[in-house]
Amino acid sequence: MTHLCITVRWLDDRYHGLLNRDGPPEWPPSPFRLFQALVAGAARHGELDSDTGASLAWLETLDPPLILAPHARPGQIVQRFVPNNDGDIEQDRQKRLTGKTSRPTFMQGEPEIHYLWRIDGASREAQEAIQAARLITCLGWGIDMAYGNGRILDDDEVGQLSGVRWYPKPGTMQEDGLLRVPKGGSMADLRSAHLSALNRIEHGKPLRTVEKPQVFDRVFYASTERPIGRPHAVFALRDEQDDCYRYPHAKLIHIAGMARCAAIEAMEAFPPHDPEKATGWVESFVAGHRSEGQNDHRQFSYVPLPSIGHEHADAMIRRVMVAAPFGCEAELYHLAAQLDGEQLRPEGGAAGPILDRVRSDGVTRQYLGWSKVWASVTPIILPGHDDHKPGKTIKLIKRALAQSGIEQGCQFTWGALPYFNNCLTAYKYDRNGRRTGYFRPDHLSGLTAVHIRITFEHPVAGPLMIGAGRHCGLGVLAAMDPG
Repeated sequence: MTHLCITVRWLDDRYHGLLNRDGPPEWPPSPFRLFQALVAGAARHGELDSDTGASLAWLETLDPPLILAPHARPGQIVQRFVPNNDGDIEQDRQKRLTGKTSRPTFMQGEPEIHYLWRIDGASREAQEAIQAARLITCLGWGIDMAYGNGRILDDDEVGQLSGVRWYPKPGTMQEDGLLRVPKGGSMADLRSAHLSALNRIEHGKPLRTVEKPQVFDRVFYASTERPIGRPHAVFALRDEQDDCYRYPHAKLIHIAGMARCAAIEAMEAFPPHDPEKATGWVESFVAGHRSEGQNDHRQFSYVPLPSIGHEHADAMIRRVMVAAPFGCEAELYHLAAQLDGEQLRPEGGAAGPILDRVRSDGVTRQYLGWSKVWASVTPIILPGHDDHKPGKTIKLIKRALAQSGIEQGCQFTWGALPYFNNCLTAYKYDRNGRRTGYFRPDHLSGLTAVHIRITFEHPVAGPLMIGAGRHCGLGVLAAMDPG
């Protein structure tokens, strides 16, 4: 396979690009930002209407590139104050200062980045794109001075390049980790935005608004530093007045059960597959019933999310998540569309909460981010009894990790006490026989439960659910600060 490789090398080890005006930092620099740098360089040299400019129009039609970037870490946030350009009415300079926030990213290692597109041979367009790469003067902000070059590589040569590999994953429904990529019409849109900037001032007329680039796609990029988590859909719980509904976290399996029942009814009525084939799928994948002797069982998980992430968080249930195995995104999104707006029905006929599909907030990010360090919010139900023997506990935890699909090397500690405020212990009862822990389904009531803190070798993406109760809200993990 042939690859077009465009390499950009910075003159410094700092990069200031942001995902939007107020942050957060953008890393790695998006393919669209490289495309902007290529268009700007060609325009500066009067080459936009030449074969070099035509090669950029060809480049925007290619699939998103693989990116090889150095390891990086976020730098300190710095706010500088400069005179506001439209504040000349005020004579006092201090009264017309405006804050400019800088969030640099520090590169560790050689400050260079490679973008690689799969192409069919060394075409004329590819050769012209290489010429365009040599016209780059910066990548990021204007202070991120850089120079570029390009070449045609085969697979073996690509394998010799150094850097963290960032792979495009089109169709992945993630909010964090989306990078802009050019698409058909991006170059014409950039030219239009540039003209609006040139023509923003006309004598005797009000200042015109400068257009911003609008024609681009967003694609999730995954790597060992930003892994992909399981497909999921999160719903907020609302009452009939559309206010927040909260449920006791000790009884979270009730919410999981109500969500499961709603999913079964929705998929029986509106299955994503051929109705003749849907019966077995609903029974196994949606309801979670496993055939005797079946080991590789795939199913939806219904996971209530305790409210955590703040020192005053009460761990009550205000959200529920439906998670699916990898490769089952289509079925998950079909189910999520059917459940959005549905009212759950508890036993006894009382009015239950209404499901309201949400994207992301401070609580869900605790469960859906990526980190090397994770800890249990609800206790993990181990697949067996440890007989109070540490050696046996370790074996059961390792078995639970393997059953949950976690193969990466890790270290862990365990105990009975929770790691998050207002969550409950792994014990079911206290010394006086009073219930102190989470309610469990009957088939899990006699198994050993522990709270666990895991440190992985590389960052892992949520959601993470471990143990025998992972499909109903027990054994749910949240990301922790490594410090």
